Amino acid sequence: MEKLSEEFKRIKNGHGDALRLRSARDATGPSVIRVFTKGSRQGLIDCLMKVDIDTLKRLRSQKAYQEWFERNLSSLARAINKSNSENSRVQPGYKWGHGGKVLALYVKSVVLNARYFTDSEVSRISKWLYVPVDGIVMDRLRALGIRLPFSRIKEIDTKKKFYLVQQILDEAAEPHG
Repeated sequence: MEKLSEEFKRIKNGHGDALRLRSARDATGPSVIRVFTKGSRQGLIDCLMKVDIDTLKRLRSQKAYQEWFERNLSSLARAINKSNSENSRVQPGYKWGHGGKVLALYVKSVVLNARYFTDSEVSRISKWLYVPVDGIVMDRLRALGIRLPFSRIKEIDTKKKFYLVQQILDEAAEPHG
């Protein structure tokens, strides 16, 4: 019985990491990773696992979340660029386009799907999350008459472009909760 008890203790101690790993794998799934050079996925997963996701519990504002996101995005961008500096399918938007998408997918998965946070934490944090911008989102915005200064993820190569689309989406969604 003692061995069984120890096994449950081991499982409990690793549960948070297991939830985060699942989210990291989801954020780097086939439809996302297909544009990256072969072998990039594990480096991105490793980088996502180093994101201090628990800090989100202590954040109290959108501005604080933005600063947290940008710090973690810089780390992720270095990991992306390490193996994709010559990849024309990712460059020049490796940070704000592809990195922003991967990090937004990861955080969304941990916050909304993984049961990592309490319901009250999810309620507070979820309002700050960024939309993972991909071709589907861009196509839908264009179909609705929204003009963007880019047509592909790799063209989201500046902070200004990343936050422009987030602002457009936020302003349209805000009156509807």
